[in-house]
Amino acid sequence: MALLGKTHMIIGVASSLAITVPKTAPEFLLAVGLGAAGAVISDIDVETSNVHRNMGKVLLLTIVAAAVIFGLDIFLKTEIIHKITEDSHIHRIIAGCLIFLVVCVFGKEQPHRSFMHSFLALVLLDFALGLVWKKLILYFTIGFLSHLILDALNKKKLQLLYPLKGGFCMGLFSASGVANQLFYIAGCIAAGAEMILFVLRIL
Repeated sequence: MALLGKTHMIIGVASSLAITVPKTAPEFLLAVGLGAAGAVISDIDVETSNVHRNMGKVLLLTIVAAAVIFGLDIFLKTEIIHKITEDSHIHRIIAGCLIFLVVCVFGKEQPHRSFMHSFLALVLLDFALGLVWKKLILYFTIGFLSHLILDALNKKKLQLLYPLKGGFCMGLFSASGVANQLFYIAGCIAAGAEMILFVLRIL
């Protein structure tokens, strides 16, 4: 993954951990996994000649994040899967997964920084996750918004109010310059510190 993608992911994780301040293992796993997934999903729409491959990478990261959560859930016996199935009917879970996938498939066909970088996309994805389990929404939303905020700092406009025309950016940095590297380093430090603090809280 390019450095830009890694920056979004680590900032998403750091933001999710900082805002939710997890106090249990399940909360920690959800903060890390959903924060990461929310932070990278927007770039399904990156304009390259290999857009389908790009979509595959982003969806793969999202699936891997979910797999890690569920794998650790089984290993650590945190009962996340049990809580999801207990709170949501199987039909809602399937519907939520299908809606999430449809939104992503539609989004990857749109111009970069349009639909998948909008509040409309966030609302639709949150709705899909809410059908699966409402507690997933907060962590995913934080990761998604961290992506929008980082992108808004650079010189390429975001169509935040899609489908309305026009866009927004602050024009402070280039998308892949020195600032990106500094954000990546800062994100790694912040995420590492927050993970240490979590361990200290549960000891």
